[in-house]
Amino acid sequence: MTSSSDAGRVRKEVLRALTKGPLPRKRLMERVRGNRGLVSKTVNELRDEGLIEPTDRGFALTPEGLKALVEPERRFEYRDERIELSREGENLEEFLRVIKGESKSRTGSIVVTTRCDMRCKFCYYNLVKEHVDLEPEETLEEAERRVRAGNREIVLQGASPHLLDGDLVEAVSMIKEELSVDVAVGTGPTIPVDLLEDLKLAGLDYVKFSLSGRTPEEWKAVTGRRKGFEELWEAVAWCLANDLEVSFVGGVVGLPGIPPEADAERVAAIKDLNPGKSVIQFNPAQDPVKGPFSGPGVLRTVYEGVRRRVKGEVFLKSCCVTPASMTVFEALGGLVDKVVCMLGRECREYHGCPFTGRVLEQKILNVLHSSGSPLSVRELARRTGIGRAKLSKRLRSLERRGVVERTEEGWRLR
Repeated sequence: MTSSSDAGRVRKEVLRALTKGPLPRKRLMERVRGNRGLVSKTVNELRDEGLIEPTDRGFALTPEGLKALVEPERRFEYRDERIELSREGENLEEFLRVIKGESKSRTGSIVVTTRCDMRCKFCYYNLVKEHVDLEPEETLEEAERRVRAGNREIVLQGASPHLLDGDLVEAVSMIKEELSVDVAVGTGPTIPVDLLEDLKLAGLDYVKFSLSGRTPEEWKAVTGRRKGFEELWEAVAWCLANDLEVSFVGGVVGLPGIPPEADAERVAAIKDLNPGKSVIQFNPAQDPVKGPFSGPGVLRTVYEGVRRRVKGEVFLKSCCVTPASMTVFEALGGLVDKVVCMLGRECREYHGCPFTGRVLEQKILNVLHSSGSPLSVRELARRTGIGRAKLSKRLRSLERRGVVERTEEGWRLR
C-alpha cells in the first residue's frame, strides 16, 4: 500500500525532474526514485491534471505544473502595504548612477535599459527620471570592457531588457559573434515568447527571472501588481520546453505585510526550480538611503528559514545597497555567505566595510567557495596572490565574524 507521503514525494520528484527540459517516459522513470508502478501512475495523473504534457521530445512541464512545484506549504495571510522609497539623501546620487550603469567602478552586469513595464513597488528604477537605453553597439563596447577585465559571462539586465526588443536580440548576437562568451538576460516576467525565440536563435545561453511570488496573492503583496504572475510561468514553461536554460533569484524579502516564513519558503523553492543550483541570491528589501524595511529579527527568521529548507551545500548571497544596511548584515552573522556591495567604491563606507569593502577578503571568500574543500594558508596565498602575513590577518578577522573557520585540514567557509 502506498502512503500519501510517498505519493506526494513522487509527484514532486517527477515535476522537479522536468525542470531541465522534456524527458521521455522511460528516462523520467529512471530519474525518479520509488516503485515503478507508482511513478508511472503519477506521470499519468500529472498529465491528466494538466501539470505536464506530452511533446515530441517527451513530457514537459506546463505553467500549471511549475506553479504546483512551488506551491506554498501552508496558507499565509498577506497585506499589500504601500512603501515609499527615499528621493533624496546621502549616497542617493551615487546609487542612481550605479543602477543606471553609469558608475565606472562597477564591472558586473550591463544595465541595458532602466525602463520597465511592471513598476513593482519596491523597485529602485521607479526613482529614475532620465532613462537609459543602450544601442547594440554600446552594449558590445561595455561587454568588451568586461571581458578585458576577466569576465567570461555577460549578463544584460536593468529594469526589463525585453523592452528593447530587436535591439536586445542584436546585442546578444553581436556579443556571441565577437566575444564568444556566455550571455544571459535578466529581465521582467512579461517577456514575450516570440522574443525569447529570437533570443535563443541569437545564441542566448540563459534567462534570469526573479521569483516574486508563488501564488497570485503573494505576487500582488510583494510587487504591488497583479500583472506578471501568469506571464512569468508561461515564459518559463516555453524556455524549458525549448532548451533555453532558466535561472531564478529570490527577489526581495522583509517587505511589510509579507510573513517572514513565507519569504523563506519562497526563496527555498528556487531549489525545486533549479535543483542543481549551488548559489541562491535574494536581498532584503532596502531603501537606498535608510536601509532595510525590516529589522535584524525579521530578516534572521527569513535567512534561518532558508537555511533550514535548502539541502546540501548552498551558498546564500545578498546585496547591500546603502551604508545604512551594513549593521543589519553584520547582525545576521554567518547566515549570509556573501554580501555583494552595490555601490562599490562610490559608497562612503567602502574602505571600512566589514564585507565587500575589503577587497582582499572578498578574494579569499571567492577562492574558498570555489575550492569546495578546506585550504591551507599556503594554498590560499598561492591561489589569491595575497602575502601570507596579510592573508592570516584577514582570515582571523573573518573568523571573528563567523564567516570562516579553521579545521585540521585548513580554512573553510562556515
